[in-house]
Amino acid sequence: MPDTRRIALLLPQDLGYSRAVLRGVQEYAVSRPQWIFRDAPPVPDTIKPLREWKPDGVIALLFDPAVADALKRMRKPVVNTTSTLDLPKVALVENDHEAIGRTAAEYFLKRGFRNFGYFGSRWMGASLAREAAFRGGVEAAGHSVSTCHGEYLPRPPLSESWVQVDRRIDAWLRGLPKPVAVLAQNDVPARDLADRCRELGLSVPHDVALMGVDNDDLKCHLCHPPLTSIAVPGRRIGIEAARVLDGMMQGRKPQPVHRFFPPVRVVARQSTDTLAVADELVASVLRLIHERATAGLTVGEIVRHVNVSRRQIERRFREQLGGTPLEEIRRVRVERAKQLLAETDLDMPQVASGAGFNDARRLSVVFKSRTGQTPSQFRRSLQGHPIGG
Repeated sequence: MPDTRRIALLLPQDLGYSRAVLRGVQEYAVSRPQWIFRDAPPVPDTIKPLREWKPDGVIALLFDPAVADALKRMRKPVVNTTSTLDLPKVALVENDHEAIGRTAAEYFLKRGFRNFGYFGSRWMGASLAREAAFRGGVEAAGHSVSTCHGEYLPRPPLSESWVQVDRRIDAWLRGLPKPVAVLAQNDVPARDLADRCRELGLSVPHDVALMGVDNDDLKCHLCHPPLTSIAVPGRRIGIEAARVLDGMMQGRKPQPVHRFFPPVRVVARQSTDTLAVADELVASVLRLIHERATAGLTVGEIVRHVNVSRRQIERRFREQLGGTPLEEIRRVRVERAKQLLAETDLDMPQVASGAGFNDARRLSVVFKSRTGQTPSQFRRSLQGHPIGG
């Protein structure tokens, strides 16, 4: 057909994030039957055949400066889906890395941790933003973060010695005060940390609680124990990247688009299944909340269960965690509601019931107070824009 558009997809398909982006691009393209695709890894060897193919547009995950420079010289519309490189003149549709770092800090702080670590790149923009926000959240609570750097682009360079990297990680892990909560740049380095802990005889999660980013199901279950990870809206990013590219190919030339999407939620697995609270009363209250918050647990029931006055519980809870049992109940319920909104088609009364709220109205009030969105807005945000025009 005469109006065919050639779209190059330069995304490494061994990453769960990239596969989700591809699904979003595919979903948008249902309404663009004139689009044809060619996919390849975003590495320098791809550039020669790409030039010969003469694409009309490119959606890429740009982590190699040589590839980014080559695409710039081609003078074709390009939408980037990672902040790895500083490319201010290239359209960018990407995760909100600061929100990811804040989410991880809040999660670990609410589980009582006082020691923290971050493992990631010393120069990659996305990793630096996650580290800075994680550090900011932890320091605001009066604690500090120890950092170990390793380059994952998205994997360690083939020229880098695995043995030397392992030695650096081992020395860092041994030196961290325990128990410690560690956020990794994404699921790939988090899995490496889990393996190093096993070889060092460190218990995950009781010595080292580990969290990755991207919620790549394969990688999260390739290590022992399975890895907690922050789910990101890759599919939604893919839809938006395709929409932005569509506009660019139609001749719309606004200032370079930079759009960032917040994480979906923490997907908790065994790598963080522990509480680092010295006060046994507070620890027992936390366990009770995590087990029964979504079953309608009340603060009154907590008081009766532990047989301690509400005032004393709240004082000790605030000393340890900086909040109250009621705030933690609400946080756990909202996280459960996020899961149900993201993974099911339940209506709002069913979501409210499943998350431990009395009714949909109460769900909406509490959900918006914590997230800034109503439950319906949150669900729509995960679905992206309507497909088409």
